Amino acid sequence: MNFLDNTISEENIEQQLSQLDKWLHAAGDWILAFLPKLITSIIIIGVGFLLAKYITKLIMKTMKKGKVEPTVKSFLGSMISVVLKILIIICALGTLGIDMTSIITVIGTATVAIGLALKDSMANIASGVLIIINKPFKVGDYLSTEGLEGTVHKIEMMYTTLISFDGKEIILPNSRVTSNNVINYNVEGCRRLDLPFSISYNDSIVEARDAIMEIINSDNRILSEPEPPVVGVDSHGESGINLIVKVWCRPEDYWALRYYIPEKVKYSFDERKITIPYNRLEVDILEKGNEK
Repeated sequence: MNFLDNTISEENIEQQLSQLDKWLHAAGDWILAFLPKLITSIIIIGVGFLLAKYITKLIMKTMKKGKVEPTVKSFLGSMISVVLKILIIICALGTLGIDMTSIITVIGTATVAIGLALKDSMANIASGVLIIINKPFKVGDYLSTEGLEGTVHKIEMMYTTLISFDGKEIILPNSRVTSNNVINYNVEGCRRLDLPFSISYNDSIVEARDAIMEIINSDNRILSEPEPPVVGVDSHGESGINLIVKVWCRPEDYWALRYYIPEKVKYSFDERKITIPYNRLEVDILEKGNEK
């Protein structure tokens, strides 16, 4: 009985060794067949990444010579590098014999899912690229949009940042900036300042105009181009004559003049005895015996 058991054990060991030998031979054959493909794939990735780096640098230099905005240059450079590397990896996987249809399907599905999840962010990025390429405004310009005003502080891929006149930071999503009306006060390099004033019907329009023009002509911050300063009658109000003053100035002088001119006009009107009309309430107090 022991003899039979030993014989069976030896036969099992021989069978297992034989199967192991076949598996090792099969594995060796597979490795020998797969090794050239693996080496080729590694070479494709190595050489491909070097070419991608070279191509990206070449495109970056071309954009630099074309004076492309630094933000656009950085963004496009990164995007081109990523796209090239993905294509190289796909080619390398195809060399290994992997079914690329499934991989491309998975990548496409993942791209769609990510795009849907980040559609607002993608819209902001696309709008940021349009802003930087089309240049409707630049850093330092004074903008007005959606009831908000401020100087452009930063233009980034997703957001445009304004600094308001009172120092507040306004962060606007780029998609809202491109989809709404935007007023750029700096596009012509100068800005018009409109100021209303009122005088009494008993005062001289000519004298009031001369007083205002004297202030305007003495200030070198006020420009004669694109139009000379204008002081004229705007309308006849209930309490007086409404004058309008229109002057051009540099954008950086706008707010200083906005407060300086009205102050000087008030002093000048006081010196010339020109009355600035205002609403008054007159109350008559009747004595008890005079009541009717």
